Amino acid sequence: MRAHLRRGWRYRANIAVRAVAGSLGAYLVAACFAAAAARTLPLPRLDAVVAATMLAFVVAPVAAIWAFLASGPLRALGGILAAAALLAAVAWAAGMPTS
Repeated sequence: MRAHLRRGWRYRANIAVRAVAGSLGAYLVAACFAAAAARTLPLPRLDAVVAATMLAFVVAPVAAIWAFLASGPLRALGGILAAAALLAAVAWAAGMPTS
């Protein structure tokens, strides 16, 4: 059998965890970033939401790329979840916009 066909379950799990972190995790980070940025940008509500959403389209691929650049699958998943938790905390601490 060829060497690339004999890859074990650890390699497949590594790629699976990174793919989940890079797809679902990037969506989670982008959504939390959009919420945090929309609540903290000093703009009218509609402008802040539009600007935050456009910036989130940059954050999502960066998070996905980082998931595959991390040194291990657990570090990738942990980093994505930590970034999402930090951004969610910022959004929660900022509260609802007033204008």
